[in-house]
Amino acid sequence: MIKFQLRLIFTLITLTIIVLLGFILFVGERQYPYKELWWILAICIGIVLILIILLAFKIKTRFTKPISLATSVATELAKGNYRARTFVEEMDEMGQLNSSINILARNLQEMVKAQEMQQDRLSVLIENIGAGLILIDSRGYINLINKGYKEIFRVNPDDYLNRLYYEVIEYQEVCRLVEEIFITEQKVSKQMVLPLSIERRYFDVYGVPIIGTNNVWKGVLLVFHDITDIKKLENMRKDFVANVSHELKTPVTSIKGFSETLLDGAMNDKKALEEFLTIILKESDRLQSLINDLLELSKIEQQDFRLNIHEFNIVQTLKDVITLISHKADEKNIAIQFDCNKERVLVEADMHRIKQVFINLFGNSIAYTPINGSVSIIVAELEHSVQITVQDTGIGIEKVEISRIFERFYRVDRARSRNSGGTGLGLAIVKHIVEVHRGKINVKSELGKGSEFIIELNKQFHGNG
Repeated sequence: MIKFQLRLIFTLITLTIIVLLGFILFVGERQYPYKELWWILAICIGIVLILIILLAFKIKTRFTKPISLATSVATELAKGNYRARTFVEEMDEMGQLNSSINILARNLQEMVKAQEMQQDRLSVLIENIGAGLILIDSRGYINLINKGYKEIFRVNPDDYLNRLYYEVIEYQEVCRLVEEIFITEQKVSKQMVLPLSIERRYFDVYGVPIIGTNNVWKGVLLVFHDITDIKKLENMRKDFVANVSHELKTPVTSIKGFSETLLDGAMNDKKALEEFLTIILKESDRLQSLINDLLELSKIEQQDFRLNIHEFNIVQTLKDVITLISHKADEKNIAIQFDCNKERVLVEADMHRIKQVFINLFGNSIAYTPINGSVSIIVAELEHSVQITVQDTGIGIEKVEISRIFERFYRVDRARSRNSGGTGLGLAIVKHIVEVHRGKINVKSELGKGSEFIIELNKQFHGNG
């Protein structure tokens, strides 16, 4: 079509020149004077110029504008705006070009939509896979951590992304696993025990090298499966009988031994009789305490366990607990300090269970605090919760042991625990009760300087109890 229009203009110009020349040669010299001839020639040339201008304007309107629009749309497509379209009037050469551009834009838009959909699906899968993922590039820089990893290790993505893995991952076992994959370029799977806050958690860590086309090294992908619950059940089955047997053995042995001694004739010695019976009573109390704690822990861990939730003044409850355990503090001349700027702080919880929590905590602090020490209870009311801090000047806990103190039968100082009548189940009960209340518990301690237990309870209880 464009070629046809150009041929038309060229033909018109040629015909006009031939007509003018013929007119001048055959007609002009005979009928018109020389001056009038030039006027006629000028008028004819003007008419031809006007026709040419009109044709050129038409060509510009018909072809130049669509080309400009097509160029603009192509520019928008290059910028990534795949919604851009051009106008198609007729299916000539320009129409076909614009139609092709529109088809290209439509195809690109559909491809981008499909890619975005796949990307969204992949992102949702990565974020909600139920395991922690961390992606390390070929240079050792961390490119991605998913929601699972952030929640498990409680990390801030800004502290991890685009940082070298060995600078931000604090667990040496994990760093060694990554190094092994970089060296061997083989997938590696290991089980690890990693301390997280106040507990140790078990992980099945799976590392795989990422190799692209043409054997191009892309990096390493680490997957962290939390198998703590499975391991706890496994260890619980193994350790329960051994631990209970061990804990029962001491009081039973004492009771049996002193009973046999009395039967062998020691009962005739009034002083020995009184001393041995006192020991038997003490060991019986210890045995009963162990059985009660086991039954209590078993009850709390049952799925159908329910709390008796009601609103009460936790300040008064804490004062009642202090009154209950004050005689133990007096025996060791330990000063108990209570710090709260309010007489009334209301919470929704099971008062009996909360009292049980603080009887265990206060008793623990007194048991592990030397003579003439001190125990402080600090109550702070926050916007939506109440924070109770129990500080002591006791023997403290080593950092490596903090993650284990809430395990069943675990003792920081076994000899002192047995002498104080501890069963090794008190802190396990405390942790379970706080967690059932949807609360939080944290521990800070320094060996030889004392410990600090921080309990945070919601003012309003959220859960089915």
